[in-house]
Amino acid sequence: MDKLLIKQCLFHGSWLVFAFMAWLLWRMRKPGHRVLAMVALAGCLVFAWARFVEPQVLRVRTTTLVGTGARADIALISDIHLGVYKGRGFLERLVQRLDALPVQAVVIAGDLTYEPQADDLGTLFEPLARLRVPVYAVLGNHDQQAPGPDIDRPLREALMRHGVHIIEGRIVEDAHGFRWAGLGDRWARKDDPGFVKAAPSAKPTLVVAHNPDSAMNLAPADAALVLAGHTHGGQIRIPWLYHRVIPSAHGFDRGEQFAHTPDGAVRVFTTTGIGEIGLPLRLFNPPTIDVLHLRP
Repeated sequence: MDKLLIKQCLFHGSWLVFAFMAWLLWRMRKPGHRVLAMVALAGCLVFAWARFVEPQVLRVRTTTLVGTGARADIALISDIHLGVYKGRGFLERLVQRLDALPVQAVVIAGDLTYEPQADDLGTLFEPLARLRVPVYAVLGNHDQQAPGPDIDRPLREALMRHGVHIIEGRIVEDAHGFRWAGLGDRWARKDDPGFVKAAPSAKPTLVVAHNPDSAMNLAPADAALVLAGHTHGGQIRIPWLYHRVIPSAHGFDRGEQFAHTPDGAVRVFTTTGIGEIGLPLRLFNPPTIDVLHLRP
């Protein structure tokens, strides 16, 4: 509760930056304080952008991936993190944007929540029911285990009630000639790909995982492509510094990369996510919907 209170104070107290900026403008009238006030004002403007503007931007980034064996157009999102910093209103905007895209499916690669009220999950995620295309999802560490609280069961029930297909631990055939497979969260030790390895197929398999590090347990024969999130691309993407906060043990960041496993290179695409954790800030890294054109 104390940590939640601190986050809420930070989120709402950050509005005071505008009062501080007004005070700095007043101080700039005095020549002796002008340079220092201008520097502080520039810092406040960057903070205001990262707090109030960029987290509300919804960027659509399009990538064509050739050689996946599949032909499909999908929208990949992750890390929506509804709860402390983002609410249902933002999800409604996100759904409206997704519904306007020429895609065949929406994939949510985990971390849908960030300390929400467990008894409000049904209402919170109701906008997802309006999507006109199938929605495939797995859960992430903030939904299942670390850092908690564990809302795995009520979240699954709420999502399924709104038509979302939770595909963890199972394989789903797609009408377009490929398969979906879902891995659970790696930090919760629920990403065992044994069920994928036990069901080889001539059809390409698209594996959805929250943590891109889960690709290290796969072989090229298991997955034509791994779709993941978790990293936020650093969230606050300050050059040379953001790498230190990316939660990947194998150097995954964002976009297309390869997991170099003992069995060969596994293709991975990591999206930078929609929401925020820790600080309610995004910088040089707006919330992103990745539209992937998969081509054989």
